[in-house]
Amino acid sequence: MNFSIGASVELTTKWKSNILGKDHDINTFKGKVVPNPKWLDKDYVSVRTGNPLYPISHIHKKFIVGHTFSENRSTERIFQVKSKASGKIYTVISADGNVTCDCVGFQFRRMCKHTAKVKAML
Repeated sequence: MNFSIGASVELTTKWKSNILGKDHDINTFKGKVVPNPKWLDKDYVSVRTGNPLYPISHIHKKFIVGHTFSENRSTERIFQVKSKASGKIYTVISADGNVTCDCVGFQFRRMCKHTAKVKAML
């Protein structure tokens, strides 16, 4: 399975349940495919679901039992921004006038140099 970054997907997953009396857990994840963090290999797909507790779900491809792609066009854009200081690459997402980044600075301050760079580009 090849999932292109930025694609709208709906993934259905199935794996052995830990709950007594239940054979399998089946879940559905809807969202946009985003780049995997460097610590994950290509056997995973990362989906931005919009869940405030877990905004990005990392799903192993062996647990995916069904998937659909949406043809709806979105105003969401995904950028890869390289940090001048550390050389790390951060994912910046622009959607509906909001810009977010996956760097630590943005998580604390809700602003960073990476989002400022993307805003200046837009």
